Amino acid sequence: MIYFTADNHFYHGNIIGSCDRPFANVNEMNKAMIDNWNSLITNNDEVYILGDFAYKASGNEVNYILSNLKGKKYLVKGNHEKYLTVSQFNTDHFEWIKDYYVLKHDGGLKLVLFHY
Repeated sequence: MIYFTADNHFYHGNIIGSCDRPFANVNEMNKAMIDNWNSLITNNDEVYILGDFAYKASGNEVNYILSNLKGKKYLVKGNHEKYLTVSQFNTDHFEWIKDYYVLKHDGGLKLVLFHY
C-alpha cells in the first residue's frame, strides 16, 4: 500500500496550540502519532512524507522517531527539515530524500510530490 503524509511536525511544541492538537505536551503528541502511524502502516508499505516531518528536533530525536515508525519512508523536503544537516542524523532511515518527486502510479498516473 502507498500512503502520503505531510506536516507531521514531530517535536514541535507550538503546533499543539496553533493547530488545536489534543495533546498536553510534545512527548504525548509524539507517542500518539507513532502509535497511530504503526496501527495503520506495515513494514511493506511505502510512505511518502511531503515535508515538515519534524521541527526543532535534534538529529538523534528524529532518528528515534523514524526508527520507531513502520514502512519504507521517502522524504520530499519541506521548509522545516533542519535536522537533515545535523551530523547525528542518519539519512538511512529514508529510502531517498528529494526536493520534489514525480511518482508514476498504476495505469500511467503521474503524481507530482512537493511541499509548499
